[in-house]
Amino acid sequence: MDAVVKTTEARKLLGVRHDSTPDAIKKAFRHLAMLWHPDRNPAPEAHEMFARLSAACDILLKPFEQESTHADDKSGSPASKTESRGPDRNQDIELDIEQLCLGGKADVVLESSVECAQCEGQGHQEHDRSQLCTPCQGSGRVRHGKTLIHCEDCSGRGYSRRIRCPHCLGSGRQISRRILTVTIPSGILPGDELRLEGEGYAPASGKGRPGDLRLRIQLRPHPLYTLESIDITLNRPISAFVLLGGGSISVPSPSGLHNIKIEPGSAGIREQDVPGEGIPARGKRAAGKLRVRLVPVLPSLSTPALIKLYRALQAETNQIDALPELSAWEHRWLPEPKA
Repeated sequence: MDAVVKTTEARKLLGVRHDSTPDAIKKAFRHLAMLWHPDRNPAPEAHEMFARLSAACDILLKPFEQESTHADDKSGSPASKTESRGPDRNQDIELDIEQLCLGGKADVVLESSVECAQCEGQGHQEHDRSQLCTPCQGSGRVRHGKTLIHCEDCSGRGYSRRIRCPHCLGSGRQISRRILTVTIPSGILPGDELRLEGEGYAPASGKGRPGDLRLRIQLRPHPLYTLESIDITLNRPISAFVLLGGGSISVPSPSGLHNIKIEPGSAGIREQDVPGEGIPARGKRAAGKLRVRLVPVLPSLSTPALIKLYRALQAETNQIDALPELSAWEHRWLPEPKA
């Protein structure tokens, strides 16, 4: 009866059906574990909730592990014992635009639920003297929904020499972390996936090879660059006088500096491309471009010499009607000067 209660509670906690497969159980656990992991969830109850989820997952997977072990014992084929494969692990990895363009190395933190080393997965420790049972507070009963049921921790006695392990909160499981260094190929894009063979989860039976690690590429926001498909864009402040008279300027890109020539023209915002300096070519896909958005900047202060030049420039533009939009507006809305 106690085992049935445990199994029912475990299914309810993970939100799975009675006929759920091991993969469905693990998927439900991973989803909830991400929500309740103490390193991600600051709520006071997060640690205990995570421990309960780990214990529930173990309870529901145990029958499948036993079935797998019995099947292996009855099988006489060596190949059949190595065919089992663990589930894949899906995880995001956030990269900078520079890493997309140049490739390199990136570290990924992998977290796994492992047997608690302090209690060897038992979830409890033995004391020399009996103590008040913490889950039932000495009553021998714990609440299950709207009813009280037999306390399993103390077998209904209200006291016990066995106490819940403080390291895993009675779940018998702890979080293990390891850092995996991943090679990033150049030319990869957000939404692409890197697959690392054998870096996924181990089979539930403990036999066979682990699944694969599938890393989904996410783009980390950049203070200068913006990615548009395979093109990289940036805003480049530029003197309005350079836009008017022409010249050359330096522009950064993930691969280094580039000098671009500015043709004489208007002082409005304009764009200029540097071919091949976006996301590098990959497979049959061509390389993107660096799209430079030139934003005019005017002087923020004046000196007597600059004022003299501004007035001379204004006189010249008036003489050749270099500001037709201004002339048209004044002609329409301002009265004609009196003779």
